[in-house]
Amino acid sequence: MRLKTLLMTMACLATTATSSAAAVKRNGPLQATTMRDWRAAGMDGTGCYWSARRNGPVLFAANGRTGITRVAGRVVVLEPAAEARELFPFTHDAWQAPGLRIRVLDTAVVRAMGDETVTTDATLVVDLQGRITRMKGSMICGS
Repeated sequence: MRLKTLLMTMACLATTATSSAAAVKRNGPLQATTMRDWRAAGMDGTGCYWSARRNGPVLFAANGRTGITRVAGRVVVLEPAAEARELFPFTHDAWQAPGLRIRVLDTAVVRAMGDETVTTDATLVVDLQGRITRMKGSMICGS
């Protein structure tokens, strides 16, 4: 009977580890940011944010010359990369911080439009210390 209990426990732990790994893989290296994070970085007003799914967590946000994300539980503030081009008024398509680069590949295909916002399909290409992850989602821009 103890062997059966041990095997059931091991199966449960394996399932938990697999689902945790799947959750990490789905979001790549980026973690959700909060409005408190954005305000602490001085971001307010017109800008863009990226999410992997509709009404999902904001994994990257940009406003003016400031970008923000969270990696390994720490807020990372990014600046436009040297080769960055304007993506949307007041934002850029390439961002950098030590050990981290984020490139926004915006399709410009409008999925939704509100009075002050527009939602497009966009892919984030995240280079975290040489490890590249591509994540598809939506870029929501406006004020």
